[in-house]
Amino acid sequence: MRVCVFLFLAAFAGTRLLAPAAAADLSYQTVILGAKPAALAALLNNVSQLKALQDRPPPSRGALDRRAERDLKFLEEAAHSRGYWGAKAKYTIDFAARPAKVMVRVEPGPLYRVGEIAVLGPSGKPLSVPSPKGAAALPLRRGDPAETAPVVAMGEALLARLEEEGHPFAKILQRRVVIDKETLRMRVTWVLDPAPLERFGPIAVSGLKTLDKGYVERRVRWRRGALYDSRKVEATRQALAASGLFSTVLITPARAPGHPEEALMRIAFTERAPHTIGAGVAYNSNIGAAARLFWQDRNLFGHAEDLRLSSEFGEQTKGASVDFRRPDFLLPDQDFLAVAKVEDDTPLAYHSRRGAISAGFERRFGRFLSGGGALSLEKANVVQLAALSLITASERTQHYALVGLPLYLKYDSTDSLLNPTRGIRWQVAATPYQSFSGQNLDFASSWAWLSAYRRLAPGGRWVLALRGAVASIEGGPSLLSIPADKRIYAGGGGSIRAYGYQMAGALDSENRPIGGKSSAVVDLELRIRVTGKFGVVPFLDAGSSYQKSVPQLRERLFYGPGLGFRYYTPFGPLRLDVATPFDRRGADAPVEVYISIGQAF
Repeated sequence: MRVCVFLFLAAFAGTRLLAPAAAADLSYQTVILGAKPAALAALLNNVSQLKALQDRPPPSRGALDRRAERDLKFLEEAAHSRGYWGAKAKYTIDFAARPAKVMVRVEPGPLYRVGEIAVLGPSGKPLSVPSPKGAAALPLRRGDPAETAPVVAMGEALLARLEEEGHPFAKILQRRVVIDKETLRMRVTWVLDPAPLERFGPIAVSGLKTLDKGYVERRVRWRRGALYDSRKVEATRQALAASGLFSTVLITPARAPGHPEEALMRIAFTERAPHTIGAGVAYNSNIGAAARLFWQDRNLFGHAEDLRLSSEFGEQTKGASVDFRRPDFLLPDQDFLAVAKVEDDTPLAYHSRRGAISAGFERRFGRFLSGGGALSLEKANVVQLAALSLITASERTQHYALVGLPLYLKYDSTDSLLNPTRGIRWQVAATPYQSFSGQNLDFASSWAWLSAYRRLAPGGRWVLALRGAVASIEGGPSLLSIPADKRIYAGGGGSIRAYGYQMAGALDSENRPIGGKSSAVVDLELRIRVTGKFGVVPFLDAGSSYQKSVPQLRERLFYGPGLGFRYYTPFGPLRLDVATPFDRRGADAPVEVYISIGQAF
């Protein structure tokens, strides 16, 4: 027997055990029996309204009966959605129990499978749907469990493939789902209208108030006259949304009057307010509290120029900076950058007063890859506070003026800036320095890091995060002749959290960090989202700084475990990390605490 399914209905009369009359607000408990496998049982418990409303007891027995009868429909439809199309449910209520006990028994029956899959055109003949190079596999295949979610996803996937191959106006005319109870198979048929092939036509932009239209046109990823491709439309939308200038970006094709083979591309915007004022606070137990303030203008002269003024006030760091970015400088996807900053740093190892300016370029080579270079000038006065017994009085104060050429290349395929759950990030950077006054210096500083994120459970509820970083100083003078604020350190937030800031390395006789010419650090985290708002993060960090230019991995390694707590907000997780060193020295605190916004890496 074959049954054509258009609407799922279930109605079973429950039975109840006789008992004395119950008072108003009848408390009860619900038990669902018979549901196997475990995934189906979990689904039924989640959709059951009897369970969801247990803390809102009904006023009478009759009301509880009606609630149970309605619940049978939800449970059967949930079982159908997982491929159990013969599922039946019934209930009994024991009113003599206190609280009353509702026993729901579900008989899932056999698991149905996907049988024939047909895709037809408007005429009823088979329609060939293109398979673009690199396209993901279709979500529905013969032999799969006959679940409903892949059926819905299959229709969307078929339309997406047509839209990627020149059919922006394709649509689904009909979807037929037939359940064969004799063969335990589900047959699915789609009737599609692909509509004629279209090419990219003219652009119509709306919603701009202060931004120049040319900025939008330079981010369009298609060429007029090229075959329509929805992937290029999405790439354009992402490029515009990433600018931070708009609260909404909507790109829709429309039929172009007088041009039947071209799609009019409508791009509609809602501009954000150009100015932003923000503040943030951070705390860790070894460098104290810090407050950060910034003011930003994202469209200074009407061409998306970005100007940001920032300041930081902390117990060990004080400073201010001005950052300017001019997009599409000389070439599309190439930005001009300029930075000026002053800093006053007072960690244990040194006291540095420093000013720096730089100007350069950043270029995007694709969705994930970018790189840049600049020319920088730095001038500083540094008072060394570590290793005083190894230097002369004249060497204690270092004055330097350096010209640098910072170069970098970075890649980011992660799904979030502050809370990544999948993808990778890496960056390599190198800066050769040459002094132009003061102390004679000639050296190159370089570093590289890689972080990877993998989901271990759906929705990013369990995420494994791993990061490795190395740094090195090549050439130049001896270690103690390198300015203390240019040496390489390890330890603290963003490094080895079980040890204080810059403390994961060699210390002098007064327990001040000396720094090194290289470092290597590895961080491992398991990010567990316990509820929608709260999570825990067990982690382990390891690494050190070294006095040679190449990390000496056979030397002492500093490592320590920790436990983090997360409170998830719309703008990113609030982070509390607590770590303790495995091999504690006299200068090391038994516990280090860090509070900030965003994941540690």
